Amino acid sequence: MKKAKIAVVLGLIVAVAVTLAVIPGCQVATTEATTAVTSAETTAAQTAAEETIAAEETTAAKVHSNAAEFTKIADVVDLKSYYATYGVTCEATFLGKGGVVTVKGLPEVLPKPDRRYKIGLALYFTVDETGANVLEGTKAAAEKIGVDLVVNDANYDQAKQDQAVEQWILEGIDGVIFYPADFNACGPILQKLYDAKIPVMCGNPPLTPSTVNSVFTIDNVQMGRDGAQLLLDTIVARGGKLEGTVVFQNIPFLHPNAATRKAGFMEVMSKQPLIKVIELTGLTPEDHYKAFEGAMQAYPDLIGAWGLYSSAIVGMSNAAKAAGKDIPLVGVDQDRIILAGIYNGEIVGTVGYSPYNHAYWTIDNLINILNGVEDYPGQIIGPIETVTKDNVEEMFKVYYNGATIQDYLAGK
Repeated sequence: MKKAKIAVVLGLIVAVAVTLAVIPGCQVATTEATTAVTSAETTAAQTAAEETIAAEETTAAKVHSNAAEFTKIADVVDLKSYYATYGVTCEATFLGKGGVVTVKGLPEVLPKPDRRYKIGLALYFTVDETGANVLEGTKAAAEKIGVDLVVNDANYDQAKQDQAVEQWILEGIDGVIFYPADFNACGPILQKLYDAKIPVMCGNPPLTPSTVNSVFTIDNVQMGRDGAQLLLDTIVARGGKLEGTVVFQNIPFLHPNAATRKAGFMEVMSKQPLIKVIELTGLTPEDHYKAFEGAMQAYPDLIGAWGLYSSAIVGMSNAAKAAGKDIPLVGVDQDRIILAGIYNGEIVGTVGYSPYNHAYWTIDNLINILNGVEDYPGQIIGPIETVTKDNVEEMFKVYYNGATIQDYLAGK
C-alpha cells in the first residue's frame, strides 16, 4: 500500500515535467532547471508521502484494543455527581477521553505492549476472596500480555500502600493499578504518581481530591436493589408477610461500594411501610456472627437479613445455622463459601460479580494507556449477576474458571 501511494505521487510529478519539456520555445536551461526542480519536488513528495503513511499507520495503531467490545453509555465521567446523590463526596478526576463504557466477561482481545512494561498492583487486601481473585486475575493477565508485575498488599493500611508506591516511583515503574486502602487518605500518593507522570488505573474509585487516568466500577446501587428485591420475593414465596424486622449488616467505615449498596437496598425497603430495617456493623465473619446472634434474640419478629459484603453474609449464615434458625438470608459477593451456602440451601442467594474478570480489564486498559492510546475510557463498568439455587452451579463455573461446586464441596 505504501509503494502504491508513492508511485501515484511520482507519476503526477513526471507527467508535469514532460509537459513542460515539450512546450515550444523552451530553452535547454529552462529544461535543466525544470529537471532539477522536478527532482527536488520528487524527493520532497516522496518524503511527504512516506510521512503521511507513517502517520496513518501510527494513528491506526493507537486505537484501543477493545474498542469493539465497549458499549458507551456516557461521554463524560462524572462520579462526583453520582456519589453526591448517595451522600458520598468524591473529588477524583479521571483523564480518559473515551467516556463511560460497559463490558462483559473477559476481554476478547488483549493488547500487545510496545515494550515489556513494569506494572505495580497496589491492593487494599488479599485475605478475602475478592482481593485474592483480583490478584490471581491480574497475575494471569500480566503473564498472557507479557509484562512484569510487582504486588503490594496494604492490609487496609494506607501508610503501607504509600511506602510501596513511593518505592515504585523511585524504581521507575511504568504504570500502577490502584485499589485504595483508605478512600479518603490516598490523595497524596496519587498526586505523587501524577507528578511523576505515571499512569494510574484504579480498581475502586478514590474519593479524595486526586487525578487518575481511569477507573473500573460495578453498579453497586443496583446490587443493593437486587438484593433487597430477592429478599422480599423470598419472604413472600415462603408464605410470609412483608411485616416485621429486616436486618442488614455493613462495614464500620466509609466505603463507596458499601454506601451505594446500602442506598439501593434502602430504596427498595423504603417502599415497605410495615418493615423496620436495622443496621448492624462488623468487619470479620466473627464480628457479624456475634452481631446477628444478638439480633436473632433481640428481634423475635425478624423476617429476613441481608449481608452487604462477603464477611457479613458468611457470619450471619453461620450464626443462623448454629441457632437452628431458618431465616431468609441474601448476600453480596461470590466467595466459594457463599455459593456453597446457596447450593446447600443455607443462603437464598447473592448478587455477585467476577473480580477475576475485572482484574483483566484494569491491566488491559492500563497497557492501552501506556501504548499511547488517547481515546481510552475514563470509567469501565463491569456486569453483576443475581445467583440463586437455580443457577449457582453455572455461576460457580463462571467465577472460578470452569471449576465445579461439587469439587469444591468435596475438597478438591
